[in-house]
Amino acid sequence: MGSLGKRLLVSAIAIPLLLAITYYTPGLFKLLVVLGLGLALWEYLGMADGRRLQTLRVEAFVVLALLLLPWLLPTTGAWDWRGAWVAGLMLLTLSFLWSSRPLKGMIVSVSVTFFGAAYFGAFGGYFLRLREMPEGALLLFWLFAATWAYDTGGYFAGKFWGKHHFAPLASPKKSVEGCVGGFLFVLGALFLLRGLSAFYQGLFSPVEVLFQAALFSFFGQVGDLVESLVKRSLSAKDSGTLLPGHGGIFDRIDSLLFNAPVLFYYLAFFGN
Repeated sequence: MGSLGKRLLVSAIAIPLLLAITYYTPGLFKLLVVLGLGLALWEYLGMADGRRLQTLRVEAFVVLALLLLPWLLPTTGAWDWRGAWVAGLMLLTLSFLWSSRPLKGMIVSVSVTFFGAAYFGAFGGYFLRLREMPEGALLLFWLFAATWAYDTGGYFAGKFWGKHHFAPLASPKKSVEGCVGGFLFVLGALFLLRGLSAFYQGLFSPVEVLFQAALFSFFGQVGDLVESLVKRSLSAKDSGTLLPGHGGIFDRIDSLLFNAPVLFYYLAFFGN
């Protein structure tokens, strides 16, 4: 089976399963999010260690847990997301003291480690925040539909019509035609979803759908390009091999990581 066949097979199994978990079992969804972010962080640390950057793995996962904890458990008083950031940064700073590694390069190890933990902890926490909102599962469906539509449209439009490079430094295969195709797919997917559901009709006007399609296309593409830059800077083709035809977990959630906070803050500022 070719790469495209594996990609379609994995998607056909994983997507319905993810949607069912998201809608019917919020507790399992939270566990799945934490597991996915942990695996993505593991992949990132593996790529960094492959370049002999000597990341601090234990500390990385502790920081990730600290950043996700405020969105997993009810918190009161001073301990909130700000406390999580302070505690995480303090932990990595103190690692200078208890580490037996040579001091030369330690600042690089700490910086690379903190970037990875903060990246997945900060962006990934918005999956949990969206699920906790009223009708959170349906909001996540909206997010998934937009992001996956852009990936699908961009992939096929770029494959068949791509000629003009979009961001050759970050990802030589990305094309302007792929971006246009991705945007049109997002627009079509969101209008289709809105047409099928009274919930989305009451939440988003046609003009808002158009605006959101542009937002999701832009920020989803940025998320994909950022991951490409991370991989290229660490001399890695894929973040991992867990998902045949797709690469690793990081490869699959790169755009979602950027689009989740976009949807959350759109709803916070413009939602009904």
